[in-house]
Amino acid sequence: MPDKVKSQQTTAPKRRFQRRPLSAETLQTIYDNNIMGATAGFFCAIWAGWLMGERISSTFTTPSYEDPKTPYHYYFGVKDIALVLLVASKILFARTCIIRYIIRPMLKQRLPLHDFLQQARLATAVYSALVYLLSACAGLWMAYPILARKSELYSSHDSVSAIAKAFIVVQGAMQVSEIVVQFAERPAVLFAKLNAVLTLLVVVAASIQRSVPVAGVAVAAASVLHLVTDVWQIGQIFGGN
Repeated sequence: MPDKVKSQQTTAPKRRFQRRPLSAETLQTIYDNNIMGATAGFFCAIWAGWLMGERISSTFTTPSYEDPKTPYHYYFGVKDIALVLLVASKILFARTCIIRYIIRPMLKQRLPLHDFLQQARLATAVYSALVYLLSACAGLWMAYPILARKSELYSSHDSVSAIAKAFIVVQGAMQVSEIVVQFAERPAVLFAKLNAVLTLLVVVAASIQRSVPVAGVAVAAASVLHLVTDVWQIGQIFGGN
């Protein structure tokens, strides 16, 4: 009898633990947590170093290359890359929080979209459309001296105003964050990748040549193209629904 029981135990099929595949919502939550954790850890470490008096942290937190002859005017240089990276990390953190906690819940309550992937795509497209609408307005504002023929393409001064430098830094950070998003998220639009890379190159070249209005024209044009793409994606989502 014991031998019979033993033989039954050895010949019985073994039950293996089968892991259930993660849902799209769970994967999106993990991705959001990773983005928020990485970006928050980066800029919190920078600000902590600044509070402790670390010199390298001040490069990330304050504008560099101030013009000693003209107040509130700055030059452009290599150290501005650090400030761009800090602003880009904050943009990525704010983007994830706004989409996750504001736009996505609002769309879920107000629109009849039952598929989570459609909700996520629509929330991303709505956020992108709003951001690039503001970016286009800012670009047109900076490009107004050229459009109105009140200024030359290149500045006669070696330095630029604080507002112009802030515009270049923020737009550079926006394009860096857009490149990260396009290469990290799926599906990614090839046009959006090329648009972000080319805009970033134009902004960098315009800052080197001290031609902020030219950067404004490039940013406005790229933002309008990106806005058209976002509106097209929103139409595709509603059309497919």
